Amino acid sequence: MIPKDFDKDWSAELSAHLSVETSVNIYPPSGGDVRLSLEILRFLGQNGLDAHELLKLPAICPRVVDDTRPLKDYFVYSSHNTYLLAWQVLGRASSECYTHVLSKNARCVEIDVWWSSKGPIVTHGHTLSRSVPFKTVCEAIGEAVHAEDWPVLVSLECHVPVAHQDELVGIMKAAWGHKLVQEPLEGVNSDTISPKDLRGKILLMVEYYPGADSEALEDESCSTEYDEVTEIEYEADPLLERAGNTHAKIAASLAELGYYARSMKPMKQWLTEELPSPPHPPNIMINVSEYSILAMVPHSLLELIENSRRQLRRIYPRGSRLSSSNLDPLKQWRNGSHIVCLNWQNFDYGMQLNEAMFAGTAGWVERPSRLIGAAEGKVKLACDIIGISSLPRPNGHTEFSSYVHAELFHSSKNQEWRSVHVKCKAVLEDGADVMWNGHFEWEFEEDDLTFIRLRILRHGVLSKDEQLLIFCARFCDLEQGLRFIHLQSMEGKYTGATLLARFTLNAV
Repeated sequence: MIPKDFDKDWSAELSAHLSVETSVNIYPPSGGDVRLSLEILRFLGQNGLDAHELLKLPAICPRVVDDTRPLKDYFVYSSHNTYLLAWQVLGRASSECYTHVLSKNARCVEIDVWWSSKGPIVTHGHTLSRSVPFKTVCEAIGEAVHAEDWPVLVSLECHVPVAHQDELVGIMKAAWGHKLVQEPLEGVNSDTISPKDLRGKILLMVEYYPGADSEALEDESCSTEYDEVTEIEYEADPLLERAGNTHAKIAASLAELGYYARSMKPMKQWLTEELPSPPHPPNIMINVSEYSILAMVPHSLLELIENSRRQLRRIYPRGSRLSSSNLDPLKQWRNGSHIVCLNWQNFDYGMQLNEAMFAGTAGWVERPSRLIGAAEGKVKLACDIIGISSLPRPNGHTEFSSYVHAELFHSSKNQEWRSVHVKCKAVLEDGADVMWNGHFEWEFEEDDLTFIRLRILRHGVLSKDEQLLIFCARFCDLEQGLRFIHLQSMEGKYTGATLLARFTLNAV
């Protein structure tokens, strides 16, 4: 039996479980908290460098983001199925999930609202996921948004019958008050409205269905964002009431709240079709699945980029990701998509890139110049991998071989490099110290959507190599020169392990 004060009791545990500590490479811990190996100290001494001074330097440059550009000029840090603590089919819902992701500067969250025998609830409908009251979720969002915060987008997936939607409107207005944008801002053009104009505000994304005669592009349901599984009534959850139609109609009172973001599933010819207002509402945002977008790449890549200059676009994961795995956000950013929704429950490849994109920001990042037609040149990256201090001992292994795997993710070609394997013997609890003294060089076209990932792995003789630690960063954020990189665990946690590396960048 789950206690009524579950959310309150779970708050600290949730933060510890889901928190990802990417910022440790922007704001390094004090030198006294970091253990360095004798080999690393000797190397620094031979090069006339002070270890404590070097530990103060960030490996990632803090990014300054201009808040005066139109909304379509940004990528937005986004969460999918925000309410879930775990898998989307079996997970528990909690309002504390909203508190957590917003505290970490997520600026787009999702609410799946259904009508039940106990009123409006937030849940992953017709699955084993547990629910949370809609009012509780709205209150959590309202409390987490502060006056100077960059704007928060709330994607409302409404499965509530029209007759009950006025109640949703009343709950949101009561919970969010003046923070909720309820009408066009006076004196501000919709095409040029910026995050600066919307500081401390909540923008509601409300669905728009242009007409029963329109032919949908999506193979997946136009009213849901999941593949339906066998409907099982889960103990202690109220019975869901179906909306009674394929496309849940939107009441006028609810539609009015979505002035700056009317979410529409794409119809055929959506890339080139104009949607004038009237008869359509202003500020249409295309809400499209990962599956449908990837089917259009690469043959429609230029058209997708061009469309993204005219309309906001949100990408959600395909419904078959039942374990809450993540799509590749880099593919979506490259086609110009502004809002790429990820499941924060998993610190997998997709979430690693997502963290690297938004590290140290307020959740909005300017889209790169390449997406607005600017040309860039060719560069060469040279990297020295010196060694690691305090590599955590893998479970059950006091002796093992470790190596570094470096990867460059680039639009034209990915590149990789592996160090030699070094044997670690009689490893103590405070970890292993390894010197690789490796070097590699990569040449590529300069592109602000280039990422680098370094992983430390244990070589498995008779089994798959085990990932131990990771560092992932946007290439343009890397600090040049000799740096200590604070490595994360594969769950995104700070480990105390440091990799000494040198990055040098030159034009070709």
